[in-house]
Amino acid sequence: MGPGTSAAAERERSLQEAEAHVRAAAEARRRAAGFGVAADTEPLTAQALASLEPHGFVLLHDRRWPGTRRANLDHLAVGPGGVFVIDTKAWQGTIRVDAGSLLCDDEPRDEEVDKVLRQAQAVEAVVEVLGLAPLEVVPVLCFVRQGDVEERIGRVRLLALAALQRAAVRRGGRLKPDQVGRVVAQLEAECPPAEGLRLPAPPIAPPVAVPRPKVKASAQERLFSDQQLRMEALEAARRRPIEEWMAFLHPEQVKMVRRSFNGPCRIRGPVGTGKTVVGLHRAAYLAATRPGPLLFTTFVRTLPTVLRELYRRMAPDTVHRVEFTGLHRWAKTLLDDRGIPARGSPDDTHRAFDRAYAPWPGRHELETPETSYQYWKEEVHDVIKGRGLATFDEYVDLRRVGRKVRLTQDQRGLVWDLVVAYNDELRCNGICDANDILAMALRTVADDQPQPGYVAVVADEVQDLNLLGVKLLHCLVGDARDGLTLIGDGQQAIYPGGYTLAEAGISVAGRGAVLSVNYRNTQAVLDYAVELVADDDFEDLSAELERGRREVEIVRDGPAPIVVEPATGAEHDRLLLSAIRNAVGEGGRLGDMAVLAPTRTLVNRYRKVLREASVAQVSLEDYDGIASDAVKVGTFKRAKGLEFARVFLPQVALPERSHEVDPAQAERLERDRREYFVAMTRARDVLWVGYAPADIQRYHRASGGGSRP
Repeated sequence: MGPGTSAAAERERSLQEAEAHVRAAAEARRRAAGFGVAADTEPLTAQALASLEPHGFVLLHDRRWPGTRRANLDHLAVGPGGVFVIDTKAWQGTIRVDAGSLLCDDEPRDEEVDKVLRQAQAVEAVVEVLGLAPLEVVPVLCFVRQGDVEERIGRVRLLALAALQRAAVRRGGRLKPDQVGRVVAQLEAECPPAEGLRLPAPPIAPPVAVPRPKVKASAQERLFSDQQLRMEALEAARRRPIEEWMAFLHPEQVKMVRRSFNGPCRIRGPVGTGKTVVGLHRAAYLAATRPGPLLFTTFVRTLPTVLRELYRRMAPDTVHRVEFTGLHRWAKTLLDDRGIPARGSPDDTHRAFDRAYAPWPGRHELETPETSYQYWKEEVHDVIKGRGLATFDEYVDLRRVGRKVRLTQDQRGLVWDLVVAYNDELRCNGICDANDILAMALRTVADDQPQPGYVAVVADEVQDLNLLGVKLLHCLVGDARDGLTLIGDGQQAIYPGGYTLAEAGISVAGRGAVLSVNYRNTQAVLDYAVELVADDDFEDLSAELERGRREVEIVRDGPAPIVVEPATGAEHDRLLLSAIRNAVGEGGRLGDMAVLAPTRTLVNRYRKVLREASVAQVSLEDYDGIASDAVKVGTFKRAKGLEFARVFLPQVALPERSHEVDPAQAERLERDRREYFVAMTRARDVLWVGYAPADIQRYHRASGGGSRP
C-alpha cells in the first residue's frame, strides 16, 4: 500500500457519505413538499366533497390503507352512488389519456392509476362481508388543480373536483341509507384514521349518525358480527322489489366475481345458490376492467331482456358494451349480417318434420304408446342435430345422455333414415331449422371471427344449450383468459340431448367454482321441492352421475308450502285468488308474485282468471325486468333464471313414480319432475301448490308433457 492510500480511501468514503446525505436531504425536502401540497389540497378536497352530504354521502378522510402499515387513503365517500376511493393529485401539467395510459405533460403516470386501483381492491375486500358488489367501489384520481378532466382508464375514473361531485351524485340510487350506514361502520373499523397528517375539520354540518365500534373486537366477536352483517344485508335486500333482489350479490359470492381464470371457467351449484347474479356481476366486472364488447347469452329467448335491465341498474356505465341476447337470435343475426340465407320459422320446420315422419318406415318397428311422434322428434332435433352429427357412424356408437330407451344398431339405422328424410325436406323447401342456424354460425365464426371480437362471453343456463351452441360460444373466444364463463346446473336440465364439456373441446379443470349456499329459498320450500328429484340421478356436463339429493347450506327459514287439494276446478281457482289477495293484504307486492304453469294453455287460462278477477297481470313473454305492480304469469320454462317472492302453481299434476313404467315414460316423467322442481324453487319466501281435481289430473297425465318455450 503506497503513501496516502489510506487517506485517499477515507476521503472517498467521506464524499460518498456527503452525497448520500445530500440525496437524503433532497428526498426529505421532496416528501415535505408533497406533504405540504397534501396539507393544502386535501382539506380543499374535503371541503368540496362536503357538498355531497346533503345527497346522503358520509365522508371519511385520511384513513389507513387496509393491508399496509403506513400508507393512507386520502378520502372515502360513501353514499347512494357507492363507495368512492379518492386519491388527490395537485398536478398542474396537462392531463390526458393516450392508448389507455395516463400522461401529465407527456410524462407517463400509470403507476398512479395502478395505485388507486390497488386501494379500491383493498376496500372491496373490507366491505365484501356486507355483500357489496366490487363495482360499487369506485377508484378515483381527483385532480384538484384541473378544471376539465373527465376520463376513464379501465375501472379508474380520472376526474377534476367538480366532475367528481357530479359523478357521485349521478351514480345515486345504488345503496340504501341502511346499507350506507353499515358500510361506513365497517370502513371505520377496518380503515382507522392514519397516523401523522391530520386534516382540519371542514366547516360543515356533522354527517349522518352511523354505528361506530368502541373497541377492537375479538376474533369470535368479529365472526359473529360478520354473520350478523350478512344476514342484515340479506334481509334488507329481501324487503325491496324482486328486481332489486335478483341483482343482489350475496357476501359469499363476491370473491367469485373477481376471480381470474387462465381459460374457460364454469360456475355451478344447486338451485338457489345465485349463479345467475354472479354471472351478471362478473360480466360487469369484466366490462369495467377490460376494453371491448362482451356477450351475455342464454337459451331462454326472453330472459336476456330481463337480465339486461338488471345489469343496466347495476352498471349503467358499461351496459352499452354488453350484448344481451338469446343464442339462436345471435346466430341468426350473424348470418343475416353476412348475407347467408337462413330462412325458416318453427312452423315451417314442424311441417317439414311431419312430411318426413308420415311415410317413415321406422314407425312400424319403433312406435309404441310411449315412443311415438314426440320422442323421435326429440331424438332427431336434440340428440342428433343438436350435436351436429353429420354421419351415421357418429350416431351408431353415441352415448345418448339422458335417454333411457336402448336402441340396437339396426334401430339407430332407422332413426338415421328419418334424419336424412327430414333434412331432404328442409333443403327441398329452402329452409333451415334452429340447429342448422347454429351449425352455419359455427362454421362462419370458425372461418371469420366477428369484429370487433368479444373480450368475454358469459353463458347462463348452459345445461339447456346443446352441443352445437356451446361449441359456437367457445369458438368466439377460444381459451383466452377469462374469455368464457359457463353457468348452469345439470339438475335443472329440462331438455333431452345432454352432452359433456369434453365433447365440446372445453376443459375447465382447475377453473371452476361450486356455489353451495342457497340464499334464495327457505328451508321449507327447498325441502318440499327436493323430494321430487331426490331419487333422480343426473349428469352435470360430465360423464359422472350425481345424486339428486345434494349438499347445500340454507340460511333462511320460512313457512311451509301452502298445499290445497280442492274437489272442483271452481273451488281451486277461488282458493288461488284468495291466496293472492291475502298475500297483498299481508303487505306483499303483486309485482313480486308469479303464477306458473307447465303449458301455454294453462298460462292463458290463468291470465284470463286473473283478468276477470281484476288482478293486474303480465305475461313472462312481455316481462322486461322493470318493476311493475302486476303478477307475472308464464310457463315453467319461461321462469328459468328468474325469482319471485311468492310462487303459485295451479292445477298441479305431479308425475308419479313406478318401477314398472316404460323407459321412455320414465324419461319423460323424470323431465316433468325437474320442470316442477325448477318452478317450485323460483319461490323465495312462499310457495302455493294447488293440486288439480282428480278428473283434471287424469287429463294432464293423458296429454303428456309440455312444449318448448
